[in-house]
Amino acid sequence: MIDVNTIYREIYVDYGVLAEKIASKYGYLPYMVQRYIYMLGLNEAIKLLEAFEKKIKPVIRVNTLMIESEKLVKRLEGMGFRFKKLRWTDYAFRVVEEPDSPSIGATHEYMKGNYYVHRDAAPLIPSILLLHDYRGPVLDMCAAPGGKATHMAELLKREHFVYANDLVLYRIKSLIGHIMRLRHWNIRVLWSDARKLPKLLDKRFKRVLLDAPCSGEGNIMFDPERKTKTKLLDLARIVKREIELLNAGIEMLEEDGVIAYVTCSIAPEENEYVVSKILETRDDVEVVEPPVKLFNWSTGFTSFHRLVFSHEVSKCIRTWPHLHGMIGMTICLLRKTRA
Repeated sequence: MIDVNTIYREIYVDYGVLAEKIASKYGYLPYMVQRYIYMLGLNEAIKLLEAFEKKIKPVIRVNTLMIESEKLVKRLEGMGFRFKKLRWTDYAFRVVEEPDSPSIGATHEYMKGNYYVHRDAAPLIPSILLLHDYRGPVLDMCAAPGGKATHMAELLKREHFVYANDLVLYRIKSLIGHIMRLRHWNIRVLWSDARKLPKLLDKRFKRVLLDAPCSGEGNIMFDPERKTKTKLLDLARIVKREIELLNAGIEMLEEDGVIAYVTCSIAPEENEYVVSKILETRDDVEVVEPPVKLFNWSTGFTSFHRLVFSHEVSKCIRTWPHLHGMIGMTICLLRKTRA
């Protein structure tokens, strides 16, 4: 078992004077800026910091079980909204213009369950990849507030159950609200610490989604407080929990089942480091290539500063604000090779 102190020592970053100056200018903790320089180089790191200063427009995901995309878009455009269709889906549109009233989350069409509002397009990616050419039950380990769970329910056309688990009760209330609004009766809600599911749930799955609680470092454009929220020791504690959650998720898989490990973080500590630790400590799992390439995303890092990761993490997916116009998200698909 890996403890917090071991993680802290392994991910320690030695930041320098330049990083401290840049961090002071943009309002970050110095170790974060030094990390960006290690990952991207100075010029790209500055581009990332500038991108985090810009707001990203929300994305609507049409509930195609309730209404056709073209019909919904036409109705909303009649209210003064303008949209740009995502190139890699037929049912998601970025909001490019909004009227003074109503907001995109307060229309009659929204209340009737015709669409879900995502803060960005990146959260649609994991569900599409995980359910590609698959129809069957799915476990969403940390499901609230419900964006990915309801998306998967729609992809499954309400023909198979989505088991949507979460631990935080006020978030579960939001999850249930979206389920009721979107009329997804194929979602079953569970209330548990996801790390305990292997012992509590007498069922295993071919597909599991783990959108792990993380530092949220890829969401800085929405929440600038994250520039200074996560100290290094805090990060080590988060990483420890992520490793435990991913281990539990793998235990919930049937043989040959696939889990999507997802964070809205760009930190290698929470992504490639976590996956590499899983590969080091287990012999029943492997990283797999995404089944389709939706757009020209970036891949995982095989090394970072003094750390060398498993070469398999190069199969992971990364989205970047300055490269893709999305939040910073990391997605890794792992297959269980034996029960």
